[in-house]
Amino acid sequence: MKTLSFLFLFVSTAAFPQSLLWKVSGNGLKKPSYLFGTYHILKDSYLNQNPKIKSAYEGAEGVVVETEIDSSAMLSMAMRGLMLDKSLDKLLSASDYKLVADEFKKGTGYDLGLFNQMKPIVTATMLSLAYVQKQSDTLSSFTGLPLDLYFASDGRKRQKTVNALETMEEQMTFLFDHDPVEKQAQQLVEMVKEKDDMHDMSKSVTELYLKQDLQGMWKMNEKTGNSFGNMTYLLDERNLNWMKRLPGLMASRPTFVAVGALHLPGPKGLIELLKKEGYTVEPL
Repeated sequence: MKTLSFLFLFVSTAAFPQSLLWKVSGNGLKKPSYLFGTYHILKDSYLNQNPKIKSAYEGAEGVVVETEIDSSAMLSMAMRGLMLDKSLDKLLSASDYKLVADEFKKGTGYDLGLFNQMKPIVTATMLSLAYVQKQSDTLSSFTGLPLDLYFASDGRKRQKTVNALETMEEQMTFLFDHDPVEKQAQQLVEMVKEKDDMHDMSKSVTELYLKQDLQGMWKMNEKTGNSFGNMTYLLDERNLNWMKRLPGLMASRPTFVAVGALHLPGPKGLIELLKKEGYTVEPL
């Protein structure tokens, strides 16, 4: 379940505004910046029906995204995803391995044996993506580039200053190396056994995002996080790291910050962390 939340890799109150776009001002900023919560697999034609988001992005002089693809680091990242001295069929019982293999084949079309020496979190992420894509016809109606990639590539075309909050290596370290592979393997089995809940969540997260319902996404994350293990390192720890960079980036120029939607809400979300630093953060 943590891998699905990673797609959004997303203080809840009854009156929490329904908005994915927030204006950041004050605390010495000469011009406001904007904070936008993305859905990593949503395509950029989504912006055509959201003129406020598009206007905030186009008016900004800088763009900040979570990370950018570094072709020179691709081999290193691929190696980081490998288990050189272990394999999934040895980490799981024969019955659990067959359970996962059958579901993986059904969901992705691939034989699990091809990924036997990949860390289980990689397999879980692939399966999570398959669930999301198959459960929501709405996603297929959007075209173009994934939102995060669009902001980075189009930003450069528009001669905006583009910065990343973390390197590919830092991001993959959070995903691949935080938990031992034994724990990852058991979480993979748990995810498959709870696949009906996964299917329901896959549909719900898309619906909540398109409603711009941050409160709903946060509540779902709290519920699933408690059921499927602690995933605070994917959100809270990275938010704290990002706050070491964001103030300086926003002070240098009006900036459009695009990060996964689940990084915005919650007591350790970017909205609250920015407010604690003295910024005024308002929904648009």
